[in-house]
Amino acid sequence: MPRTRRLGLAVAAVPLVAALTGCSVVSAFTPHVEPSIYDTAKDFNAADTTRIGSPSFVPADATLIRVDYDTQSGEAIMTYTSPTLLTKDVCKAMTVAAPKPTIQDSWWPISGIPANASYSCPGGWSAFTIATQVYAVRPASASTHK
Repeated sequence: MPRTRRLGLAVAAVPLVAALTGCSVVSAFTPHVEPSIYDTAKDFNAADTTRIGSPSFVPADATLIRVDYDTQSGEAIMTYTSPTLLTKDVCKAMTVAAPKPTIQDSWWPISGIPANASYSCPGGWSAFTIATQVYAVRPASASTHK
């Protein structure tokens, strides 16, 4: 009986060891991205956002603010909903589309980034709008311009 019990424990441990090994292998190949979600601009501004800076272009009426930050490169992407879109007189219109980020998330648009609705914003951020949704990207090279 002890031999059967040990064999059962060994068999049960194999999937656990395989799963733990698989997790560490997978995490070695994925970017070090930290996601954050804030319900309102007030919550966002109160949070410790020193790594991404607290972008001044996010208006006070912004809701459902999502930010993904790559801890290795400093790149960040953000989205929020706002009828105001951008804080007045903070960003400048661009004639080119915002840069495509290397960070990807399910909420980031796959295609259709409009050049005519793109803005250059403080802190190295480029933003664009689709209806009342704002998307912004800060490339890795811009992360030093906080």
